[in-house]
Formats: sequence, C-alpha cells, structure tokens
Amino acid sequence: MPRHAPVFSLQDLLLTEAVKDLEAATPLQDERAMRAAVAASPQREARIVQRALTLAADTGLDADAAWLRRALPMLGLTAVAAGVLFAALVTMSLLGDGRRINALAALALLVLPNLAGIAAWALFAALPGRGGAGVLGHAAAWLGRRGPWQRRSARVAPAALRLLDASRLAPWLLGGLNHLLWAVAYLLAALGLVAVLSLSEYRLGFETTILSPQALHETARAIAWLPAQLGLQARVPDAAETAGASHALGWWLISGTLAYGALPRLLLLALCAVVARARSAALALDTQDPYYRTLINRFEALAPTQVIDAEHAVPQARRDAMAAPALGGTFALVGFELPPESELPPSLAADAAWSERIEGRGDERAALLQRLAAAPPARLLLVCHAVSTPDRGTGRILDGARPVPTALLLLPAALASTALPRWRAWLDAAGRADVPVFAEAGEARRWSSHG
Repeated sequence: MPRHAPVFSLQDLLLTEAVKDLEAATPLQDERAMRAAVAASPQREARIVQRALTLAADTGLDADAAWLRRALPMLGLTAVAAGVLFAALVTMSLLGDGRRINALAALALLVLPNLAGIAAWALFAALPGRGGAGVLGHAAAWLGRRGPWQRRSARVAPAALRLLDASRLAPWLLGGLNHLLWAVAYLLAALGLVAVLSLSEYRLGFETTILSPQALHETARAIAWLPAQLGLQARVPDAAETAGASHALGWWLISGTLAYGALPRLLLLALCAVVARARSAALALDTQDPYYRTLINRFEALAPTQVIDAEHAVPQARRDAMAAPALGGTFALVGFELPPESELPPSLAADAAWSERIEGRGDERAALLQRLAAAPPARLLLVCHAVSTPDRGTGRILDGARPVPTALLLLPAALASTALPRWRAWLDAAGRADVPVFAEAGEARRWSSHG
C-alpha cells in the first residue's frame, strides 16, 4: 500500500517551525524528545512533530503559542472596533454637512474603495509561488516586536509567517480577516444610514453640472438591478417624481451599500474560509529541508530495523544466528572531535573491527549512527579530547548508539585524569551514568575485550 504522509494541525506545524528557529540559535538537549518520538510513531514526519512538541513543552514555546492563540480573539475585537470607526467615517462622509445628498456620488464613495481593495487582494492571492504574508501579517509581526508582548511573540511570530508563506495560507487567512473587517464596516454603515435617515430629513437626488441627468438616472437603474435581485428595496424614482423621491433613494442607497459593499466581502470571506480549511488539511512538513533531513537520518539511526515484506522475512532464530558471528568479540573504535595531532591508540586500533575519526558534523554523526545500526559491533569505544567540553553532539552519539554498549576514552593521557571527574559529572547529569569513562588506554582495551 502507498505510504501517506500524516496530516498535522496548524498548531503542531507552528511549534515544529518555532523549535527549528530556536535550535538554529540555541542548541537543545533532545535525547528525551528523540526517544519519545521514536516510541510514539514509526512515521518519520510524525516523529519530527512529536519531538518538536516535546521540546516546545520543555522550552515554553507551547505556552507562547497558546498565548498567541488566545490573543487572536482580541485581534478580532480590534478589527471589529476598527470596522465600527470606519463605518462611522463612511456614514459621515456620505451624509456630508448639509441636508442634501447626491445619492450616486455617495454610493460611489462606498463602491470604488471596495472594488480597489478587492482587486488588490485578488492580485495578492493570484501571485504565483510563495509570497509575503501581506500587509496585515507583517503589520501584526511589527507590532509584536515592539509591544509589551514582544517576549512571547518574538519566538513564534516568524515561524507563523513563514508557515503561512510556505503553505500559501496567507492570502486566505489574512485575506479572510480583511474581508471580515470590510464586511462589518459596510453592515454597520448600512445600519448607520438607516438610523440617520430614519431620525433626520435629508433630500436625496442626482446632481450634476456637465453630465446628462438622464445618464445618471440610467446608471442608478443599472445599479439597482443587483439589490432588486436580492429582494432589497432599490426602486429608482422617475426624473419627474418629487413626492417620495428622497424616501426611495434613501432605500436605494442603503440597498446599494449592502449589495455592493457588504455582500462581496461576505462571499469572499466564505471563499477564504473554504480555501483556508482545504489548505490547512493538506499541511505537511517539507522533508527536503536540510534540518528535517538531518532529523530523519538521526531517527533512522535510532530506530530498529523493521521487516517490510513479512512473507519473505528471515525467521528470528535465523537472523540471530546470522548476526551472532558479526557481533561476537568485535568492537568499533571512533575518534570524536579529536585535534589533528591526536592519534588513536595503536593497540586499540589494531584490535578494533573497524575504526574511524569524525569531526562532529551532523552528516558525519548520522553516517556513523547508520553504520552502527546496519552492523552493530559488540562494543563501541568513543575516543574524545579530554579538555573539550561535552556537548550536544557527544550526547547524540551516545543516545543514538544506545543499543550498543559504549564507553569513553579521554586523550591525551596526561590530561585525562584531571578531566575525568568533569566528564563523569556530565554523564550523570545527562542520565548516562551507565557509560564508563577511561583515562588510560589499557583500561579501555580490557573493557573492549570483556565489557
């Protein structure tokens, strides 16, 4: 059966990207997270996400993301408040400072900005490739970097914007918020017109100096077509009609505000919700990213070999018999981050089944762990520089080689005795007190022969 990538929530992927950013700046001790991820799922993407969730809980990133999620309703309320203010400004601009209103000019003040905003959003949504997160997204990030919430948002906002860009969710999530703001503004503007025109007397008409009054009248009739199809009251009075003309044009203006202001934004809001939901359901990790490739290699080195074709699998007893000769009495010798002038002890190198030196790069560690997993030796002797400080790379090798009995030998011998307590204390703190540390090659040779 084909392998399907698991589906993750936006929250899980946000934390995964945030952990990626945090690790780029600060090394993290992830041995416990790696073990938990391997135990949680056999799928590589699920392991990456599970590891990130564990590290997010350890570092407080999950609390920052939860705070951001709780802050979103406040952002929505702020958008509604902005919509109320915008609606008030629109209503005042429509009514002017007198008692006469040019109905067609008033509607143009509503429709033209709306059309311009919709065109700008459509252009943004149609741009190919991965664009920026838009004005709203970058404005929110700018505020997050400068407001009192800077500490919480700084660790998750960049990951959120990058995730929105990569999945092309930005035009739909942030566009949906934009459409909601405009829809609220136009609905409130229509309600404001109803209130003002109900409580005050205004004279509405079509005023022009150089245009034909008949042309304005026909334009108003064309505009009234859509509201009429929606069942809204939008009758345009005849040019000769005077009684009730302002009443009819008042409803024409209100209906036009709803049909050409609020309705398009509500429809686009629904479209954004549908597309955002579909894109969110298709969210996946980019496993070609070098960061995730490194994690996948580490997981593969940690995970036990699994049988894919059970029908042709070698029986367990036969596998044990085949593996036993390869393991019996052999040990591997690995020099880890040794200075160039330090050589592996010749007596140990001569007895080892194989030996190598690595500088500690991620690809070298992954290759070593893969080699150990493919052909596990009976024991692994890791030769380290005594004066170096044990770091995450050393811990990862010890953790990845856990199925193989492992010991450390410190070089050079003249400095090893002094450094021995520090290395043992580090192993105890890392939960690896089971790993012996030697200051003399003779002790390490006896261990490599008899364990």
